[in-house]
Amino acid sequence: MFFRKYWIPLTVFFVLIVGVSVYYLQTQTPKDPVVIYKTTEVEKPTTKAPVKETQQGGHVHEDGTFHAEPHAAEDTPAAQYTTPPGAATKPDFPPVAEGDDPVEAAYKRLEYIKNNPYAWGGVHSERATELIAQLMPPPVLIDEGHGEAVGMLIDELIAQGDPRAAEVLITNICEGYVAGWSMFDGLVAIGPPAVPYILPYLREGNEWAGMAAQFLSRIAVAHSADLGGITKHIIIPKIAEIAADSEYKRFGPGTVIDAKAALSILQ
Repeated sequence: MFFRKYWIPLTVFFVLIVGVSVYYLQTQTPKDPVVIYKTTEVEKPTTKAPVKETQQGGHVHEDGTFHAEPHAAEDTPAAQYTTPPGAATKPDFPPVAEGDDPVEAAYKRLEYIKNNPYAWGGVHSERATELIAQLMPPPVLIDEGHGEAVGMLIDELIAQGDPRAAEVLITNICEGYVAGWSMFDGLVAIGPPAVPYILPYLREGNEWAGMAAQFLSRIAVAHSADLGGITKHIIIPKIAEIAADSEYKRFGPGTVIDAKAALSILQ
């Protein structure tokens, strides 16, 4: 008798409980973060399709070809290390006379470093030449996969050990669409040859100016003898100009804070 009398209300009650539970779980389950990429309508590169990781453990090319195992050396060509003919393999700075202007002498030293990037142990790589051509000017990202592909090319360039990568790294950081810790550390690892390319980014309107100051401070500490007057007469004054913008009229707060931190290391 109990079942016949109460089965309809109990069934309705049970359905309501289930419905409320499902609704609650749906509203409380964390959602995946939304990632927004800057996109543009451009033609996809016609160069060799980069490799992407997949959930199957293998990788696919952008043409859809899947491979369960890593490729042979053709996907990551061995670097062909050479030194360009006549390239300096150790620093030999132009002499500075006693009466020379120290600032002018610092800029001459900076020019020497720019013209002799292999004097600090770097090596010339033909593969680096190919990668530089693909990464300069900085590629505009088409989608998430393209961003990952560009990042892989940049990491491969860093691994080549070619100091010409300095211009590519700082340009992609400040003007491109890909930046990361491997790029920051790779830029610093290049050392003095990176300085001539970083300095121009200590300017108003560059949101990465504070980071550029941090790169320079790390290089200056590690290579103080090689930079010489460049640190005192060029790097410090430029960073000090940013750090002095306490009212943030020219630079953002984060940039000024980074500049002050870099300056504290150098002074």
